[in-house]
Amino acid sequence: MFARHAATAAKRAQLSHLRGFAKAHHPAAAITDAPAAPAATSAAWTNPDPGSEFAVTPETGFLPRRDPLPVLPSYFEKLDEILHEMPILKSDGTLGLLHTGRLGARIERELPMYDVEFVFDRRILAALYRDYSVLASAYLLEPCDIQFRLTRNYGLARRILPANIAVPLETIARRLAQKPFLEHSTFTFYNYRRKDQEQPVSLDNIEPIRRFSGCDKEHNFIVGHVAAARHTDAAVAASLGVLRSAQHNQRGEFNAALRQYADAMGRVNEILAQTLQGCGDYASFRTFLNGCRAQSMFNSGVLFEKLGNTAAHKYLGVAQSSSPIASLGTHLFQLSNLSPRGSLPCADGVDQLRAPNFRSFLGHVDSQARSLGVQSYALRCSESSAAYVLALSQVLAYRYRQWANLRDSVPVQSAKDNAAFHGYLDIQTSHVRDIAELISRTHANMDSESLAPALRTRAEAAVHHAEMVHRSLDRILNDAEPTPLPVSMIAY
Repeated sequence: MFARHAATAAKRAQLSHLRGFAKAHHPAAAITDAPAAPAATSAAWTNPDPGSEFAVTPETGFLPRRDPLPVLPSYFEKLDEILHEMPILKSDGTLGLLHTGRLGARIERELPMYDVEFVFDRRILAALYRDYSVLASAYLLEPCDIQFRLTRNYGLARRILPANIAVPLETIARRLAQKPFLEHSTFTFYNYRRKDQEQPVSLDNIEPIRRFSGCDKEHNFIVGHVAAARHTDAAVAASLGVLRSAQHNQRGEFNAALRQYADAMGRVNEILAQTLQGCGDYASFRTFLNGCRAQSMFNSGVLFEKLGNTAAHKYLGVAQSSSPIASLGTHLFQLSNLSPRGSLPCADGVDQLRAPNFRSFLGHVDSQARSLGVQSYALRCSESSAAYVLALSQVLAYRYRQWANLRDSVPVQSAKDNAAFHGYLDIQTSHVRDIAELISRTHANMDSESLAPALRTRAEAAVHHAEMVHRSLDRILNDAEPTPLPVSMIAY
């Protein structure tokens, strides 16, 4: 009994350093205090969990309030080591555990059952959530990746997540009020380190912390989303400005907020166009981004070993979801159900996977936009309609690029998966076409001659782009053979 108490005391002593680790590690990247109280633009909404690493504000947008922790405390040395050895192609150019399918055995043989009950530091918890969810996806989908590289067919994933991953992941996810599975923002927004801590987040100053394949396209996928998210501070501020001005019938402020949103999303799209043109070797890491819900490689979901609950876990993955940036435009401009053929409800499980503050913010925007009738308010005035067209044009650019990458990804060659893939693709296709049609319809119903010349020119350019998208979709969908997507369309 004395030995057991001594071991417990030793564990507590070791783990007592974890809270200080996050502040002492990497002095150049000193942790700042929580952001100041939100500016007036966010008075109608506050983060329900301001201490979370993801606290949505007009100052940080969707990026975490402080840089992600790149290295785990020494207590988790073996977990850190396995993740470092995991990628198909490691950063030093050598082949990693996933290349030859050795990851699963290494985890089962060497990964300790870490006790995370004593970890309370939010930055460490967020890093552990990232690392355990990445490791869980790699472990479960490792057989699918090997099968896909050999036959272009996924085959079956592992169905049981071992206790040395399942137990700590479930504990951490519960503490963070998230699902115990890899989601989009964790793989992108909380998966970067700055090369120079004195310089801002930018394409040439960040690199991924965790990777599956190690290929250039995976690198671009992660850093592109992070660098783009740096400009979501203005998009968040503009979204709150749209809601506030519509509520108080401030037409001038409403128009300015729409233009601010369009400009912010223009910067987002510019970065994504630079980093995500075409899919390239997207398939080399897409396997690991699949979820365990409605995917044939999992059949009936995933069982978490030693959790007492025998029910299978079923979650959407990164590949079946999207960035909160996409959901923001959909909610703000009431685009989720433009028509029966284009229904794209964000409440189908995608938003429910996100961090609590993301869920709350997007839910607030959705409910307020519906209550205030943002779309109908914009269409009552030609200048507002023109600003609305500019904002919609950037939403369309984002969604079209998302659709293009989805279409070019390689579906599994089985009847069931192909049917599911093309069903989802059809929904996305209809949604993109409906946005393009809404832009053209809005422009046709407004008095363009009453607009200032500069605004009229920008609105006409947006309509031209929307018509290009519509014609491109019609031509591509009518072709019997897959047609290469025009780069100019993806990058506009």
